[in-house]
Amino acid sequence: MTLPLVSVLMVARNAAAFIDAAIASARDQSLADLEIVVVDDGSSDDTAAIAREHARQDPRVRLVEGPRRGLSAVRNASLDVARGRFAAILDSDDVLHPRHLEWLVTGRAGAQICAANMIEFEARSLTPRLFAQGKPWSWPRLIGAGEFVEHGMIGGHKVSLGYLKPLFDMDFLNAHGLRYDERLRIGEDFDLVLRGLLSGAEYRFLPQATYYYRKHAASTSHRLARDDLEGLLHATGTYPATGDDARWLRARRENLEGALLHLDAVAAIKAGRPLRALALAAGHADARRLTAATLGEALAKRAGRLLSKSEVSASSPTGAEPVIDRLRAMTEALHPAVSPT
Repeated sequence: MTLPLVSVLMVARNAAAFIDAAIASARDQSLADLEIVVVDDGSSDDTAAIAREHARQDPRVRLVEGPRRGLSAVRNASLDVARGRFAAILDSDDVLHPRHLEWLVTGRAGAQICAANMIEFEARSLTPRLFAQGKPWSWPRLIGAGEFVEHGMIGGHKVSLGYLKPLFDMDFLNAHGLRYDERLRIGEDFDLVLRGLLSGAEYRFLPQATYYYRKHAASTSHRLARDDLEGLLHATGTYPATGDDARWLRARRENLEGALLHLDAVAAIKAGRPLRALALAAGHADARRLTAATLGEALAKRAGRLLSKSEVSASSPTGAEPVIDRLRAMTEALHPAVSPT
């Protein structure tokens, strides 16, 4: 049996509202030498039925049962059954430009990790926004471990590179024993890419906005919890790093420690202990910044100045063809003359 060049890896749980468009966009790739692995992790809606219908129509689609042990375990299940030379991540509520995989494969220039820019869009309105904006993100370039860590600081204002959906060289991942850390509930994508970089991988960024990230009520950012932050903090102690990499990892540890102090300060405020909150946050720059931002958001909400978040509704455009067609038009409008070079 001839093995595919690319395995498109999709994990799904109760994704029936959007998964049809996601799978259709993968099937419609200009690079046809692929397989689409859908790992259904115990959905109670029509997720599996929709994936099964795609598999009936297209033998490149495979439906796999998930382990039901958390997102990292499901992602690992998809990596373990992938047969491709490369693995491309596609979330079950997102959509790909028809040439996304073609340009990742041809544009990676030998890099073991390669990611394209994204377009964010709201579920109801399809209002587009270019994810990585500005001059530094206008040309292909390599991202080092230090820059990747710097852009992943909690509460930072730089482009959060951990949100990008990479193409991985499976030979590299397997040779270094790299998989998602199943102890992490958040930040598992960031963690895997960082460990790849610290293991010697090159990470190439492509400015073409060919991955479409759908924002809706269920995809809002995970609220920080102490256990999650402690897991990320523990992970920093397992990274092999020297020189500048070690310096950036110290900065990441300090950032996570500040985020933990911030949680404690917020808890003290809610308990009616403002002086305790001040004492907790005052001695750490990140804790002060995060706590001030949280208080600002709370005051804005109370004053009614925050815009309400988009919700999935019956009027949301969820069908495959309307969504994909409109997103292609967005790409041309936001990023004319799209090219892999």
